[in-house]
Amino acid sequence: MDEFVCGVNYWPRESGVHMWKEWNPESVDAEFRQMGALSLNACRVFLLWEDFQPGPETMSEEAMGKFDELVQIARRHRIGLIPTFFTGHMSGENWDVPWRRDRDPYSDPGMLRAQVRLVREFARRYRGEDAILFWDLANEPDVFVKPASVDAAWLWTHVLYREIKAHDPVHPVTLGIHAWSLFTPGPFRVRDVAEVCDFLCMHPYPSYTDLCPEPLDSLRSSYFVPFACKLTEGLGRKKVLLEEFGSTTQMASEDVEARFFSAALYSALANEVTGALAWCFGDFKRQDRLPYDSTPYEAGFGITAVDGRVKKKGEVLASFARTVKAARMSELSPAPARAAILIPRRYYDNPDPENGPERNAAVLFASFILAKRAGIDVDFITVDELEGAARGFRAIFVPCATRRGTLNVTDFAALRAFAEAGGTLYCSYDGLAVDGMEDLFGASVTCASTPQGDVWSVGVPGCERTPAGPLPKPTPALLARKHLSLSAYGDSLNSGFIVNQYGRGHSLLVTLPFELYLATTPYAFEQAQHPYHEVYSYVASLAGIRSAHVEPNPAVEVREFASPDRRALVVVNHDPRQQTVRIAIPQAGGRPAWSWRRNAPLPSNDGTLRLTLGPSEGDIVEIP
Repeated sequence: MDEFVCGVNYWPRESGVHMWKEWNPESVDAEFRQMGALSLNACRVFLLWEDFQPGPETMSEEAMGKFDELVQIARRHRIGLIPTFFTGHMSGENWDVPWRRDRDPYSDPGMLRAQVRLVREFARRYRGEDAILFWDLANEPDVFVKPASVDAAWLWTHVLYREIKAHDPVHPVTLGIHAWSLFTPGPFRVRDVAEVCDFLCMHPYPSYTDLCPEPLDSLRSSYFVPFACKLTEGLGRKKVLLEEFGSTTQMASEDVEARFFSAALYSALANEVTGALAWCFGDFKRQDRLPYDSTPYEAGFGITAVDGRVKKKGEVLASFARTVKAARMSELSPAPARAAILIPRRYYDNPDPENGPERNAAVLFASFILAKRAGIDVDFITVDELEGAARGFRAIFVPCATRRGTLNVTDFAALRAFAEAGGTLYCSYDGLAVDGMEDLFGASVTCASTPQGDVWSVGVPGCERTPAGPLPKPTPALLARKHLSLSAYGDSLNSGFIVNQYGRGHSLLVTLPFELYLATTPYAFEQAQHPYHEVYSYVASLAGIRSAHVEPNPAVEVREFASPDRRALVVVNHDPRQQTVRIAIPQAGGRPAWSWRRNAPLPSNDGTLRLTLGPSEGDIVEIP
């Protein structure tokens, strides 16, 4: 996949999930023609299990013939196909094969053998088919049937991947996992999937998570899409395709959807996804039968309406596809991130149940947003990568470190060595207790206790407005958190914030669960009077990782991409209001900066480009 993948997930508007039973090649051809007209280059299709394998030892030649027709249609319109096996779950309903008879598809030998037969048949038939981009093992398989164990999910993934590769070594193979794989200690662990899949996928929907309480076009919602992909990459150490994302017009206006699509797409590009597939191509006409009868909001996710009209979010997707292609983004590589956010060692299975993956994801999400608002590009890294972190990063963020599960003693020692060697280490407190803390942060621990009052604050050196906020009310999912009391060795302790020079570097400690509080406070990032990102900006200034050519604007994300002879910036406004960013550009050569989205030059004044972005607007700006 050398070219950026930009497309849709697909069921026909007329028949929906009943596509293969009610096969209409003329209608499908017309809809693929419309995809091509929208400049899309990829389409994910679903091989509904019951249609292609009517018996454990039987392939439906009729269904295979229909798939052959689909391949010809895709080739005709230059749309790459992404066939997805074992679609047992779709749009809120399960579509089981009648011959399963409650057997476990992940561990029952007969079920495994049947599934091997199906993938083998496709791999043999289509190993040389260039209209197929890659194979997807399943669509969110744990929603259909949850594996009995992590090991069962691992085994199933390995068996099917290796069977496909035995007969088709050419096409890549992946597995369509969803955001719940990040939020729950479920069976499909990202690292396990990454062991064999050629790349990873993610299906993030801000409308379906409590991490995004604000409107769909808010900063938090637009950042959720790239965050979920970036965390998946960090957990699995492989590149990620944004395989599903979207919204339904039954839950948001077309204008709000368009703003969400714009910011989410450009931000996903800035955060190095290999492609983006919207859910889904069209609204469905037959809403009086399953799955849309029982899950009615699923009928409104299309980028096109039932009459074929392109919705505003479809226009945004088409414009984005044209812009990425025109800018030749596949030629460019992102500038390396100079900071990292550390993933807890026991991310999924923390021995303290209140610190499970949902809480961990919330903390990491808030940390990601703070870094972006401070103008810091970050990677997510695991504790196993700490030994090499000093060679690649100038700053490491350890948000809301717990008393166990976040760091082992040996991990803490690696972080101390990072700071001692010249790195900048940031930690915030959520129970962290380990020998060496006092030396590292230059303070004596007095005690830890729940705070009095109902407000917390963090005093940032040199910041005119002290970041502060309300203490969240304890809930079953969020226990009352303790704050740490310290006595500093000198004058390095501000309100809730300690800064210490350690070896050749720096160590900083926020004495309260800063990111967790922000993650559980609706509209926290929309409160201009509380510049929470200044905490991370201060870390960036100590680490020397602030951009030299972009004037900071907390609402605007900027990521540099380059090749030996080209330089471009992906610029994203995460605010549903107009924003301006100033960019320093070379004055020599007389060649102006160029907006690939506008397909027009951008005038500068005395070496400064003043770029105005509309609400949630993104752009790719070529810099001379």
